Amino acid sequence: MQPPSSPPPGGYEPLRPDGAQAPPPPPGYGPPPQTGYGPPPQPGYGPPPQQPPGFAPHPPPPGHGLPPGAQYPGAGYAPGYAYGAPYGQPLKKRPGTVTAIRIITFIIGGIGLLSGLAATAVGVGGSLSEDFAAEFNTAEEPGYILGVGMVVLVVGALWTGLGVLAGRPGTGVMWTIVVAYIFSALVSLSSFNVVPLVLAVLVIIFAVSGTGKQFYEGRWAPYYQS
Repeated sequence: MQPPSSPPPGGYEPLRPDGAQAPPPPPGYGPPPQTGYGPPPQPGYGPPPQQPPGFAPHPPPPGHGLPPGAQYPGAGYAPGYAYGAPYGQPLKKRPGTVTAIRIITFIIGGIGLLSGLAATAVGVGGSLSEDFAAEFNTAEEPGYILGVGMVVLVVGALWTGLGVLAGRPGTGVMWTIVVAYIFSALVSLSSFNVVPLVLAVLVIIFAVSGTGKQFYEGRWAPYYQS
């Protein structure tokens, strides 16, 4: 038997008045652990603190960091890609067939606008001045020439708008182009104009086949640049 003055193995336990050892306290009781001992952590050691996702790293103080013109990792966008395009997928330009459709349509619209303006000017001049009407041989029908000029002007404006619309994808745009050029082909065939007839047939073929059809049906690319 060990004397009461020496602690038993495993630590000190209080003694009862009769000299017997008291049972150990239940779990969760006892003196709190001692804190504040040991050397404090030294700054500059250990792994750097982790930043939550979505935050860019803070720039270094003036006089430190990357040279002028350089960017930190994660800043900006990858070169050669526009905002909104999938990462790693370059933008596709409009196919050449769609560009050809737009150019032909703009030419037709421009011719219509110029012809309509000229006819409208002649009709207005003939209506306001007899000398002007006699010079252009429009003394008897200046109102008719004015009306024709205004109709041609409106048609030219519609063709110009179709040229703008032709650069956008959509099946409705494709069939609008087809219907407009079918009408143009019929007018050219009735007047035996070979060049407008050939251009109308080419535009119809470009719109309903190949890359032109892919573009208007939305299968060319989800993103494109002009």
